[in-house]
Amino acid sequence: MTRPPRPADLAGGAALAVTLLGAFVAAATGSRWGVAGVLALAAIVELAVRRGATADLLGAVGGSAPATAAARLLPIVAVAGRAGAERSVLIAVITTAGLLLALAFAADLGRSVAARLRQLPLTARNLDLGDARLPSAPPRLLVGRSGAVLAAEPLLAIGLAAARGRYNGWLEAGLGIAVLLAALPVVLLGVDGWRLLRGGARDRVVTAIRDAVERLRPDVVLYFAGVAAEVYQPDMWLSPVAALARPALVLVRDRGAFAALGATGLPVVCAPYNGTVAALPLPAPTVTLFVTHSGNNLAMLRRPETVTAFVGHGDSDKPDSVNPYARVYDQVWVAGPLGRRRYAEAAVGVADDAVVEIGRPQLTDLVNRARELGPPGQPTVLYAPTWEGWGDDPHHSSLPYVGPALIRRLLAEPGLRVVYRPHPLTGRRDPRLRAAHREIERLLRDAGVPPCPPELADCLATASALVADVSSVVSEYLALDRPYAVVDTRGLGDEEFRRRYAGARGGFVLGPDLEALPALLAAAAGKGDVTDADRHRLRADSLGDQERAQQLFAQAVSALQMGQIHR
Repeated sequence: MTRPPRPADLAGGAALAVTLLGAFVAAATGSRWGVAGVLALAAIVELAVRRGATADLLGAVGGSAPATAAARLLPIVAVAGRAGAERSVLIAVITTAGLLLALAFAADLGRSVAARLRQLPLTARNLDLGDARLPSAPPRLLVGRSGAVLAAEPLLAIGLAAARGRYNGWLEAGLGIAVLLAALPVVLLGVDGWRLLRGGARDRVVTAIRDAVERLRPDVVLYFAGVAAEVYQPDMWLSPVAALARPALVLVRDRGAFAALGATGLPVVCAPYNGTVAALPLPAPTVTLFVTHSGNNLAMLRRPETVTAFVGHGDSDKPDSVNPYARVYDQVWVAGPLGRRRYAEAAVGVADDAVVEIGRPQLTDLVNRARELGPPGQPTVLYAPTWEGWGDDPHHSSLPYVGPALIRRLLAEPGLRVVYRPHPLTGRRDPRLRAAHREIERLLRDAGVPPCPPELADCLATASALVADVSSVVSEYLALDRPYAVVDTRGLGDEEFRRRYAGARGGFVLGPDLEALPALLAAAAGKGDVTDADRHRLRADSLGDQERAQQLFAQAVSALQMGQIHR
């Protein structure tokens, strides 16, 4: 899913459009040097735009390579005719323009072919592949849509201007250099394609990855079929899986997710195609851990070697925490008794003896991080709303209801540090959330508040109190035993809200009027916390035996591998 254009993208696209328009104005007035100068500026602007803007935005301003080449060539042809150039000059310019346009199309096709040839059915890191590797790609400066090739049209325009409308050495130089620059990516991409196909380099790499997996014989696979924006889901399990100290493999299905996955020493394989997943040499039995429900999970679920467990990416009161899809796994692993009761009360077909309580092993890192940092130096409130979700519930997130108002109230508190950490997918589907998010960013920017750390754990570890929605952020924060509030956007009231959402029973309930905010701020400042006892009870209920979480996780893996399944 493409992100919305940023202001910088829009500004760059507008600047590109203005420079190209300027070239047409210069051509209309017969100014050969004017066209040359404006096209040189347009090349510089396009280089900057292509570094920062999205492909969709470039398409909106005619941003494909052939389209922008045509846009730059038209004023050159127009000024050649407008300025009274010799007939031979006009013919040469028109012929060269046609050739440059054809080369732009050829280069675009070559880039697409090269990209496909370099997208292998298997990609890996942290695996020993010996000397099997693809030939290095040509320099992007020479073959990319931005780079030296952008100088072709400006040089043609400069040659035309210097020739003063006559066929001479200046024009010949401009024509020749322009054609050479435009032909360079075509030649280099052709050579690159030939090198990729010659001698079966692609097949050697794929075979080497399969052989490396076969040597590894992983008995645990952390499986993820989501996209790059969702890699926080497998990221939270990388450390616990690595701590198992047994042969393990991370298997992702999306190339963007493979590139975005967090740092890990675990072997990682990207297999975009179902057939490739089916052909991976895995031993039997292999414990496969699923962090999210996805249709592409089927590729692993159908393998006879695997025994499966859904570990999720956080326990919460959201409907997804008791998704009926969970019935397809051999076991469902939850943090504590509260997670078990959620499945029992939801009655979605998950048997009680298929639910295993393992705590939240990844929260050990959060607790250690908080101990390392020590108590916050000043009262700090973290606002961490969730996103709008995939469903139609308008109250999934508190952002459009209380977000900006809450931040204004917090910023008005003297001596209070404010941290804002939205869900990574915020605003992907709902423009209301996107608008509220941008308003909060503006408020914080105007107040001189620095951005929060990129890692959620760092945001949680430095917060004296949390304001969140019904989400797994609440259960994560419980590990720190600090005050928190959950936003009741519907205005259900304390009693009904706590009845519906168990995760709110250990904290404050913050209604649309923000009436409970002063009590939360007092608790954050250490001036009395009336939720303390309730929070302690909820912490044990939600997280279970958190002190032994990594041990329980390892035991669950061993038991599942040994076939101790009661379904």
